[in-house]
Amino acid sequence: MSSSLIIIDKAPYGRENAMSGIYIAIASLDKGIKFDILLMGDGVYVALKNQSSDKAIHYPSVSELIYSIFPNGTLFVHLASLIERGIKYEDLIEIAELVDGKTLYNISKTKKHILKI
Repeated sequence: MSSSLIIIDKAPYGRENAMSGIYIAIASLDKGIKFDILLMGDGVYVALKNQSSDKAIHYPSVSELIYSIFPNGTLFVHLASLIERGIKYEDLIEIAELVDGKTLYNISKTKKHILKI
């Protein structure tokens, strides 16, 4: 079955990009459409564990919502983006799957649709 990929490259708070991308993936998966998510650039902050945005900025935590894509969808996190931001793999939620540039290229070749949010 072919699948699609949503690329989130914006920080999870202050914009609707991350939340909207996650909701698109969840709605698609609920309808039987295979969707995966790739976090790169500032989008990698979506995968940080122990976020508490609801108290600090009164916005729902995207890290809790992202679990809704698992196990039918995959959460890919771009390794170079993590390194650029000084984030360690241990800081991420457990469903995050690290990908390097070559792996990302191979993944993108298998996708029917790629949406950059």
